[in-house]
Amino acid sequence: MTVFLQHGYAGATVELVVRRARASKATIYSFFGGKEGLFDALIDERAERILAGFPDFDRATVNVRAALRHIAQRYLEVVMAREAIALYRLLVAEGPRYPKLVRGVYRIGQDRVLASLAKALRSWAARGRIRAVDPDRIATQFLAVVRGELHLRAMVGLLPEDLEEAIERAVHGAVETFWRALKPAG
Repeated sequence: MTVFLQHGYAGATVELVVRRARASKATIYSFFGGKEGLFDALIDERAERILAGFPDFDRATVNVRAALRHIAQRYLEVVMAREAIALYRLLVAEGPRYPKLVRGVYRIGQDRVLASLAKALRSWAARGRIRAVDPDRIATQFLAVVRGELHLRAMVGLLPEDLEEAIERAVHGAVETFWRALKPAG
């Protein structure tokens, strides 16, 4: 990933990756088919890292509010990591020239995280644990609120002095806002 982040997608070459990874071109092409396949594999690995932090909440969650807090915390920890911020910047810069690249990143990463959260919301709603009319929309809006201003500031280089505290505040605000709308009546 370092080569892509340092040189941008357009400037990254298989030769640079080979040099950095001390691998052979044949290995890269054999395993990934080329630059695009390698980039997709790197994104997939990062998405797996995010999803690994989300146990199967929809099965036996007793405390939905705590589960939402855990999901939000894990999500923000990942998206606020320096490498993730650099990746977002790369996508913003390269996206207009490589729309297929951006669609792939969303398909492999963000869309899978949203689908996992929406699945949990549907399950909780079916069991009367929350009120959720449109779990897909709620999942999208929840993660957008979780990222919020904190992520936008990070994108332009304005990280807070105490990132851990800022993440905690963002998580608390998002969960409390959504919980008021989602908690079951009564």
